Amino acid sequence: MTTTQQTVTREELRARVDALPRVHFAHLPTPLEDLPRLTEELGGPRILVKREDATGLAFGGNKARHYEFEMAHLKEQGFNAIVNIMDYHSNNARVTGAAANKMGFKYVLILKNAKDRVIQGNLLVDKILGAELHLLSEEESERAEELADELGKRLEEEGYKPYVRQQYAFPKYVGSLAYVDCALEIAEQLEALGITKKVRFFGVAGRSTAGLILTAKNLGLDWKATGIAVNYETEMQEYLYDVIGGAQEVLGLTTPFDPEDMTVMNQYIGEGYGIPTEAVIEAVHMLGRLEGLMIDPNYTGTAMSGLIDQIRQGNVPDDETVVFMHSGGLPAIFTFAEELAAYEG
Repeated sequence: MTTTQQTVTREELRARVDALPRVHFAHLPTPLEDLPRLTEELGGPRILVKREDATGLAFGGNKARHYEFEMAHLKEQGFNAIVNIMDYHSNNARVTGAAANKMGFKYVLILKNAKDRVIQGNLLVDKILGAELHLLSEEESERAEELADELGKRLEEEGYKPYVRQQYAFPKYVGSLAYVDCALEIAEQLEALGITKKVRFFGVAGRSTAGLILTAKNLGLDWKATGIAVNYETEMQEYLYDVIGGAQEVLGLTTPFDPEDMTVMNQYIGEGYGIPTEAVIEAVHMLGRLEGLMIDPNYTGTAMSGLIDQIRQGNVPDDETVVFMHSGGLPAIFTFAEELAAYEG
């Protein structure tokens, strides 16, 4: 992404964000911290970390920001129950449950590929949160959406107004919308550090990271983004490019997000989603040993393995400032205890 002409002032954009329905339960602002020992170890550019793992709400993560807007939207529309479909170790599933509890909503959770799994990690947290769990086998997972429809009808019969998330557009762009708010927060933090140009974000390739760049384009900020893909199944066109316009429209932004605005890398996925590579396991241990910082094996671990490799290859200029987006996901450390404990690097 090249720096574009400013189309809205920071004050105007802040006012538009603040005018949206919102509930406040995330711990904000989250810290923006230096990682000096990691920077020294890699011998590359200065690395900062945006601590989105510190948002609170059942182990935190980027989705705590999302739900400040989504839960307010649900309340405004009169919903009082949520039906959600996710994978068995989903962070979304966990944070949705915590946010639903804050609102007093009933939470029904369909977890794919979850049957007969050990109850630990995010799945354990889901249970502690009191979600009505439907744990599906791989075969049963193929009809997850059909089951969600059936459960939605059952909830209606019980007197609820259910929100079956997969049926609505708002959840598809609320992540980008919430990260416009986060981008305004980061801009202030960077300026306080004297950093106003040549900023590169590294994080999971997705809607949150895209929200940062949508903001940068409309504010004329010198920001770039590298998104690390974490699975082969996510088609960026459908998952991100086709829906981020919703956030742009809600906020009245005139400069859109385009696919070329974020460099997406898929070479760090390995065998597939939820299967940590050796590089991911190295990254988890490296951050722990150098900075006392925990990252998870699915998302932030994969993104950090990509950042480490790109710096080692000399692909990140030393005159840039890297901001690593720590999007949370910490319960997954315990799901992959065996793989992590075997590391001898």
